[in-house]
Amino acid sequence: MPTICGIDPGFKTGGVALYNKDLDWYEVHDLPVYEQGGIDVLALADILNSDHVTHIYIEKQSSRPKQGVSSAFKIGYAYGQLLSMAMLWESTPYTIVTPAKWKTDLRLGRAKDEARQRAQQWFPKVSKDLIRKKDEHRAEALLLAKWGSMQS
Repeated sequence: MPTICGIDPGFKTGGVALYNKDLDWYEVHDLPVYEQGGIDVLALADILNSDHVTHIYIEKQSSRPKQGVSSAFKIGYAYGQLLSMAMLWESTPYTIVTPAKWKTDLRLGRAKDEARQRAQQWFPKVSKDLIRKKDEHRAEALLLAKWGSMQS
């Protein structure tokens, strides 16, 4: 009964979700970050250790047109932290996937709120944790974990 982890990266935001489709079990978290920015990798390790995670799916990050240099550096910094942690998590494989790939496969558009609404429909047990607009990071992490569960 594999548990899949989905991570929507961020510097001061982001989401982490654990999903086991065989047990119909799932949970969502804000990506643990420090107030000044950057990922609290020890807190993230606690989330990953809370269940036997068999695979980690991380949404690929890249700079966007008209994005400021400072913003690009910050997201790159946090993304590097995530990749380093995944590499050190030796017993658990990880996959980096583009947003376009997993969202297309799940028939999602680009609108962040669409992902949040879809996650509320598909995962009613945590819909209360996806009420606010800013919960889109949690929703995307959960949908990414669902997509990951479909890959095996």
